[in-house]
Amino acid sequence: MRSRYSAYVLGLVDYLVATTLPAQQAGLDRAGMAAWSAQSTWLGLEVESAEVFGGQPEHAFVTFTARWHDLEGDHQHRERSAFVQHGGRWYFIDPTVALKAGRNDPCPCGSGQKFKKCCASYLGN
Repeated sequence: MRSRYSAYVLGLVDYLVATTLPAQQAGLDRAGMAAWSAQSTWLGLEVESAEVFGGQPEHAFVTFTARWHDLEGDHQHRERSAFVQHGGRWYFIDPTVALKAGRNDPCPCGSGQKFKKCCASYLGN
């Protein structure tokens, strides 16, 4: 999570895309991400908790609060984000980008498991 926050601070949209679940990358609003990054003064990140779950693939939740300032004033956003590890890398599961997978379809993370047995339970939390 810290690396993704730092990427917003530095305007590294390519990194933000690369660290999002590959099946969701095409659905990201790159221009919107770049504009938010550039138009904000980033004030800090507080990681409240990180929960890593065993199994293959590993999943995790990270609860954080990000703070920033823009033309409308000061803001903060608290979120509990889901991540999945695949191929030795952690990927953000973006709840704003739909995953086109039915319960019995292969999981979009590439684990080879059914969606319902893998990432489905980590969405919407």
